[in-house]
This record gives sequence, C-alpha cells and structure tokens, in this order.
Amino acid sequence: MYLKRSMVAAAVALAAAGSGLALSTPASAAPSAPTAASCSTGYACLFYHPGYTGAIYKQYNNDANYGNNRFVTSTSSHGSEGAGQVVRNNAGSVDNWDFNNSITIYYSPNYAGTHQTISAGGKANLNSSLHNNNASGKFS
Repeated sequence: MYLKRSMVAAAVALAAAGSGLALSTPASAAPSAPTAASCSTGYACLFYHPGYTGAIYKQYNNDANYGNNRFVTSTSSHGSEGAGQVVRNNAGSVDNWDFNNSITIYYSPNYAGTHQTISAGGKANLNSSLHNNNASGKFS
C-alpha cells in the first residue's frame, strides 16, 4: 500500500511539473527585452540624449559601424528612453570611462567624415554636426 501511494504521489507531482513546463514554454519563446547596462571602466558610453540621459550603448572596442548595435536601458538613473533603437544616427552624448584612451565619434562608417574627440576620462554632448548623425567610433 505504501508503494502504491508513493507511486500515485510521484505521478501527481510529475503531472503538475509537466503542466508547469507546458505553460512556461510559450513565454520563453517570446523575444526578450534588451539587457540593462551601466557605464564602467574601460568603456565609452554613448547616450540616446544629450546630458548623458536615456538609453546607453557601451563601446569597448573600435566600432566601424554603429548600425549593427542598439541602445539598452540604463541601470542607473539615466533612463530608458531610446532602448532598442539603433545607435547609428541616434546618439546625443558620450561619457568616456576609458581613462587611457580618447574616443573619436565619426559622422560616417569606417571612421570617416566630420568627427569629435572626447578625451580619456572625459565626457561631452555631441556637437551639432554629430548629434543624431553618428556612424562609427574609434579609440586612440
């Protein structure tokens, strides 16, 4: 009798677990929101808005084309407006947390055209030529 009761309990537990898995499968198939981030040492962070607000894009290496990257929600008080937007032609400011290298933001892909350099450890709103007209960024 004890064995039969244990088998019934195991079958009920398995059925309950199985129904939970069945219900959770569609949720895991849904696209996930971009991961949240904050600026950290070694990165240059581009922000969706001037004044270092809105969503953030963390750049660690040279990037010849911002068209392949998207802003994510900032984990700090900078906000989330712009999260999911492509970085190319959408940045308003840069906070350079690379304390050894400056970063230059360019108007065109492949580090060409009008540009603005932000010093190592510096920050700046993008000038009128580059605000929402940024295509690449290179450390030097």
